[in-house]
This record gives sequence, structure tokens and C-alpha cells, in this order.
Amino acid sequence: MTISAFINELKGLASEALRKEYIRNGSPESVLGLKYTYLQHYKKELGKNHAMASKLWETQIPEVQILATMIVDQNQLTFELIDQWNSDINFYLLSDAFIGNILTPFKGNLQLANKWIHQKEEYSLRHAYSIVFMLAKENGFIRDTVFEGYLKKIEEDIQSAPNRAKETMLYSILNIGRRNKPMNTLAIELMERLGTITVDHGSTGGITPDVLQILKIVRKSEGYIFITPGDMIEPLNLS
Repeated sequence: MTISAFINELKGLASEALRKEYIRNGSPESVLGLKYTYLQHYKKELGKNHAMASKLWETQIPEVQILATMIVDQNQLTFELIDQWNSDINFYLLSDAFIGNILTPFKGNLQLANKWIHQKEEYSLRHAYSIVFMLAKENGFIRDTVFEGYLKKIEEDIQSAPNRAKETMLYSILNIGRRNKPMNTLAIELMERLGTITVDHGSTGGITPDVLQILKIVRKSEGYIFITPGDMIEPLNLS
């Protein structure tokens, strides 16, 4: 089946009501209005297919690009490909799929984070801080000074950051503050200075976590992810 024939098949499954809902929540006009369950079906049917994933991505149709993230071969992911796909993303559901299916299996990459963190585009910033919050939670060998730098960067930028970038900035503060006692103290102090940060979730039903209260619970219960500070990776210049 050709890509054009496949797209026509998908169009036959689309819902105009869902398409309008996606557009109300920021999707480009090219969106079809496909339920996620259909994409899951095609994921099973197609299996891992890196070549097809590349062709699907080129359609610039959000749901088709989501499917591309589902069937791409993670073993063939490169810095260059991830960076290219990142620059194309302009819809939160596609961003979610990119984070879950591309950035998470890639195990995050500080080089990517530090490239995107200086960009003004909403989803590049969202993805930069997605890497930060993943590594804060999963990597116990990164020096605390690295995450201190990210906390300073967040404090400088969060008030003027695009909406959905604020979301992952907050999750970064949360996971950094869960690492150990010293980082918890810094994260709590930062949240107290910042006050309330509002994220508009549209009609998606998303909820912004109360980061400050969660961090205080972590401090009270000493429920840290890592007992001792990391000591392997040197601090990075984020200026």
C-alpha cells in the first residue's frame, strides 16, 4: 500500500467532531481527527518499520506522525533525526508521543536538552525540560551542580515561557527536588520564590501538580530517589 492510499484509509476512520476538538486545543488544520485506539491498531499491524516511519513523518499530519513515533526503530534513532523531528512538532498530543516513544527510549540526552533549552519555540522547550526531568529521576550519577544550573535557568525563564514548556519546567523542579535532601531544599526555595505557575491545559482535563506541597511531603518523609549526590558528570554552561 502506498502512503497516499494509507492516508486515505485513515481519513475514512476520522471524526470531524474530534478534529474540531483537536484544533480547539492547538492542533494544526492538517489534523484528521483519529482516535488513539486506531493508531494503536496500526502500531500492532505495522510493527517496527523505520523506513515507513520516516515516510509517515513527512506527511506533516499530527496523528500520522504519532504513528511514526510508535513504529520507528529505536536502534536507528540518531541525534540528527530526533532534532529534526523535534523542530516539526506543533501539537501537544504529538509532543506527548515524541516524549514517550522517542525521548524516553533514547534515555534522554543532555546535548539535545542543552540545544533546545535556548530556543523560544514552545515544544522545543517542552522537550528540553522533558529530558531534564527524566534524567533527574533516573540518573543518580549526574552531579547536583548540573541540576542546580537547570534550576537557575528555570527561574530565569519560566514566567515568560510558552504554556506547555512551563509544564515540563515544573516537573523538572519536582524531580530535581526528589533526588536528595540538598536538591530538595533548593527546589522548595525556588517554588516559594516563584509562587503559583499556571499551565493552561485547554479542554484536555490535564492538572498541574502542586509541586511545592509534593516537595514538602518528600522532605518530611525523606522519600528521596537518590540518597547521595551524583558525582560523575560535570556542570554545564547554560548561559
